[in-house]
Amino acid sequence: MKRLQLLLCIVVLALAGCAAPPPRGQPTVADTLRDSAQQHAAQGDYLAAAQLYLSASRTAPETQRPGLRLEAGGFLAQGELWEQLAGLLEGMDPGRLDPAQRARYRLLQAELALSRRDPGQALEELRAISNPDALPDYGQRYYELRASAYAMDGNALEAARQFIWLDGLVRNQQQRLDNQYRIWEQLSSLTSPALKQLQTSPPPDALSGWIELVLISRATRGDQQRWSEALYSWRTRYPGHAAEAALLPELFNRLAQAGERAQHIGVLLPLSGRAAESAAAIRDGMLAAYYQLGSERPELRFYDTGQDSRMVWATYQQALDNGANFIIGPLLKENVEQLARSGELTVPVLALNQIDSAEPIDLPMYQFGLAPEDEARQVAERLVADGRDQVIALVPDTAWGARVMAAFAEHFRALGGTLLTTGRYAPDSVDFKGPIQETLNLDDSKNRHRALERLLGQKLQYEVRRRQDVDAFFLLAYPEQARLIRPQLRFYRAADIPVFSTSHVFSANPNAALDRDMDGLIFCDIPWVLDNAGDWSAQRERLAALWPERSNRYQRLFALGFDAYEVLPWLHTLTLPGFGYFPGATGVLTLDHTRTLHRTLEWAQFRRGVPQQLQDQAQTMSMEGQNEPQDDGGLR
Repeated sequence: MKRLQLLLCIVVLALAGCAAPPPRGQPTVADTLRDSAQQHAAQGDYLAAAQLYLSASRTAPETQRPGLRLEAGGFLAQGELWEQLAGLLEGMDPGRLDPAQRARYRLLQAELALSRRDPGQALEELRAISNPDALPDYGQRYYELRASAYAMDGNALEAARQFIWLDGLVRNQQQRLDNQYRIWEQLSSLTSPALKQLQTSPPPDALSGWIELVLISRATRGDQQRWSEALYSWRTRYPGHAAEAALLPELFNRLAQAGERAQHIGVLLPLSGRAAESAAAIRDGMLAAYYQLGSERPELRFYDTGQDSRMVWATYQQALDNGANFIIGPLLKENVEQLARSGELTVPVLALNQIDSAEPIDLPMYQFGLAPEDEARQVAERLVADGRDQVIALVPDTAWGARVMAAFAEHFRALGGTLLTTGRYAPDSVDFKGPIQETLNLDDSKNRHRALERLLGQKLQYEVRRRQDVDAFFLLAYPEQARLIRPQLRFYRAADIPVFSTSHVFSANPNAALDRDMDGLIFCDIPWVLDNAGDWSAQRERLAALWPERSNRYQRLFALGFDAYEVLPWLHTLTLPGFGYFPGATGVLTLDHTRTLHRTLEWAQFRRGVPQQLQDQAQTMSMEGQNEPQDDGGLR
């Protein structure tokens, strides 16, 4: 009997030895596959690399199988083979993984969530990793994924925090430079007032150092002498800052290139005809920017394009004959179209309007204007960011209203929003009862009441009920209509539904008496109009002193002229890494693949009849994010 028990013990120990991990120093199955898998990956065949590990996992000891599958998952993620990765992860039970494996599993789940453009889910997965610094790469991938998630979520400050933390882990010089460009890019996407408000920690705080660098680059605008002087002061306050060795030399070169202005600028504007007043406002805004430069100014000459689009090519040639090496304008859309059809532009053009073209025009032509479609898309983004996914729209029954509404609806639906219904009103109306009742389904409520009275044969007291599935209104209107629509919405029991709009609801001149009924309405507008105490406010006051009547009517066109001149030497840098944002009077400017400039605007809300700036959306999200665990992003 004793002999039998001894034999059984030996068998059990032998079987246990078969399932045990290999002795320390002996290569695992994963080790033996690594070189072959890397060869496949180097050739771009990530699926073959993953399949090596998946095949081995079927016959490997049970304790090694999860690790082999996670190795396969890593190659699938590298190759962006998201469907295969999803299937692999679904077949794994995280509860049966050891802590290190569970962390790798969460990282892969986060990558998968980002591939689906779900930053919230990615952050949830990453929060489940309790000690990222204990990962084999000391958390590099962890912080990179967190930064990408916050950036995708529009939380620029928190993305920058994660990149700053990552910067201390990266050893490769080129990778570190790339990472610092990403810090710069995230912070550059914020407005200057937001950056100043976020600079809460004194030197030598790392984040404050980065914020100051961005603000310095904006203040000096490519002036190398001013940049050098400001940088000397910055170095004394932030000794040993991470940007000193990697980014600053590159930054200095790029800013110097950006500061190279054209020596002779021709401006094509319809200074006579129906658009003369608008053109004059743009010209005056341009001159305000021009005279800021001091004595070293380029030659600036204006040309009248009139109303005949056939004359614009001749005017362009005249400017060239006079020595222009850059052209600003024309303004009218038909004139821009005429130049776009020319087939040849000897010197670059910054047109002050936008034409419909999904593909880049094969000419050195940039397009810049106050496109209402851009504003409508930003309203859509704000609604989705605020969690208002079910929306009613109220727009004028005009070609302009249809065009702007189409841009809003397409973008809102692409972001996952639901447009419940759209009401259209006559632009010259003062009574908006019909479209409001229609969009709120008030007629349905009345019909139900009448049907019930007929059924019971008696009069019933009742209260009209509006639909209950509405998160917000999108209102497209000019001030005259908005001042009437807002109180009528309250009358029809929609006072609790927030109303969002474009800049068109505000006249650009605060008037508490006229606008009191618009209290609560939220809208986007340009910094030039909304700034009450900063640089744009000072510029606005200077122009108002020179041209009081025109500045009241055409503030946004003044700002367009100002930015058109200011952005000119920076156009070729807006496509460079880390330099994709230009903070202008009309908003933060970005350039797309068709060479069209787009504006990111600021937000305000009517309170006691006066617009009050709302906290920057990215800034708000960042401050909320600071309350989450592990969101200090390297500023510990």
